[in-house]
Order: sequence, then C-alpha cells, then structure tokens
Amino acid sequence: MTTDRHEATVLLTADLQEESEQVQALAHALNLPHHALDPVRLLSRNLLSILVHLATVSASAAAVVDAADPPTGAHLRALARIEQAQQALLSAGGSMATVLDQLTSPDSTITDAAGLAQAGRLRAGALLISASAHLGAAAAALRAAPPG
Repeated sequence: MTTDRHEATVLLTADLQEESEQVQALAHALNLPHHALDPVRLLSRNLLSILVHLATVSASAAAVVDAADPPTGAHLRALARIEQAQQALLSAGGSMATVLDQLTSPDSTITDAAGLAQAGRLRAGALLISASAHLGAAAAALRAAPPG
C-alpha cells in the first residue's frame, strides 16, 4: 500500500470509528422515553437520521474498495462488516417506515400512537446497536491492515 493509500486508510478508519459512535448515540437516543406531541414527526426525523447514516456508511464502503488495490484481507473483512452495518441500518429504517405507515394509514385503528412509536424506536435502536458494532469492527479490521 502506498503512503497515500495508507493515509487514506488511516483517515477512513477514524471516520468509521466516528460513524460507529454516532450510530450508537442515535441508538441510545431512540431508547430514551419521549414525550413528543407528534409521534409521526418524531419518527420521520429519526428515519431521516438513519438514512443519513446509511448514506455515510455506503460512502465508506466505496472508500474501502478504493483504498486497497489489490484488496487485502483486512480491507475485505472491513468491507464485509460495513455491509452488515448497512443491512442493520436498512432494517432499522424499514422498522421506522413500517411504524410510520401504520400511524399514517387512513384506516388505522391504533389507539396508542405514542406506544407504537416508542416500540418502533426501540426496535430500530436495537438494530442500530448492531450497526454500530459492525462499524467498530470494520475500523478495527482496517487498523490491522499492513501499512504498506
């Protein structure tokens, strides 16, 4: 790995670690009780945050592929973990979207919108913890990459 690629890998490792921490912070926030007057708006903001993280993680996957030519085992392990994080983020977003659909359906007979919103947030929070762990593991795999 050239010096430029090594420096890119070091920066990518730091970015993945930071993203892992941000996803974990979002998961923690989702697990907190809320007293929102509008659960639909709250879930919409949460879904937006998840989608932003998904975009960031997807960009990181592209950067891992670009950082190694040819790819090393460490890069391939990091990429596999990033892909697992993407799957967890997609599932968290899907959980939020399902709850939003239930809350906004004109035929909805839901009597406890706040409870349903909190259940959706808890499910998404658990999936985000998984995504955060995979991102941390991806960063660890890149730290193990040979310097070049």
